[in-house]
Amino acid sequence: MSARATRGFSLIELLVVIVIIALGASLAVAWLVGTRPGERLDREARDLAGAFRLAADVARARQRVIGWQPQGDGYRFVSWQPGHGWQVFGERLGLAAQRWDPPLQPSRQPPAADTTTPWLVWLPDGEVVGAHIQLASDGARRTLAVDALGVSVTGRGR
Repeated sequence: MSARATRGFSLIELLVVIVIIALGASLAVAWLVGTRPGERLDREARDLAGAFRLAADVARARQRVIGWQPQGDGYRFVSWQPGHGWQVFGERLGLAAQRWDPPLQPSRQPPAADTTTPWLVWLPDGEVVGAHIQLASDGARRTLAVDALGVSVTGRGR
């Protein structure tokens, strides 16, 4: 090979360097910008509101009674099975169990009578046994009001 052919970089080498620089820059921006304290809570509240809307649609479409139960580090959707009680439901329908990371502290108004029954229940005819679900984390709070008209999110703090 001549000296002229050995000088410079190949296209692959240049692309690898560009990808490395882009990854480093995106990580640096994410680290420097950070997130405001209530941003994660806003995202969780929006995701949960979307899951509640989906549960209402699935209850009507599948003619099933669907409930929502918070768990220690997340939540799950359940369905009433005559003779069997509440059974885990929805993995293939977009209603799979979810985890909060780090965990949030949900509460309910009116307060839940016990932990075995769902906090929210959607009926096949479009009715819902609703409540106000409050999510709290790091001093911030978001409230999801669930009723026959749908889901609304309000919040305060950070």
